[in-house]
Amino acid sequence: MHDDDPTPIALATCVEASLHTSLDGFDLPRARLYGVSIVDPLGIATQQDGALRISFLAEHGDVYELLDSPSSAIARMFDAAVVLTCGWAAPIDRDEQDDETRSDSEIQEEVPPSQHPLRRRVRLVVAVCDKGVASVLRFADTPNDIVTDAGAARGSLADAVKDLWNDPKVIVGRESV
Repeated sequence: MHDDDPTPIALATCVEASLHTSLDGFDLPRARLYGVSIVDPLGIATQQDGALRISFLAEHGDVYELLDSPSSAIARMFDAAVVLTCGWAAPIDRDEQDDETRSDSEIQEEVPPSQHPLRRRVRLVVAVCDKGVASVLRFADTPNDIVTDAGAARGSLADAVKDLWNDPKVIVGRESV
């Protein structure tokens, strides 16, 4: 990538817009990995058709196994890698308390997003390139709106995507003599 190449958030937004037009719903059973080639850097900001070439590389039922698979390293041959996954999202408790100050009963009351009464179906696109990571999500109940993150996300998925791009897998093989 070069200094004039698009930002990760511009890439993520352009890829998500393109995938949104071709995907059917918010219930993909498997996470997908794509390689992205930049064709027209200037067309990415305006989401021009043909600005990117998006190549499907792999899919897996577990997004972390997909990202950790040695064969997923092929994504680094592209200008960017994109992970697409669907799931449930639930409101995050923004209470100032952390786990050390909350009672055991408060912690036990937490439920997985798929079981939360205010859950929403979501589709997440995470893009990673030499300039960083960004994500775009879209909710099934408000499909015309997107929520973007220009790289502030933290957690296991953000780490796994960064590792895919930055930490090449070392495979040791033995030659028979």
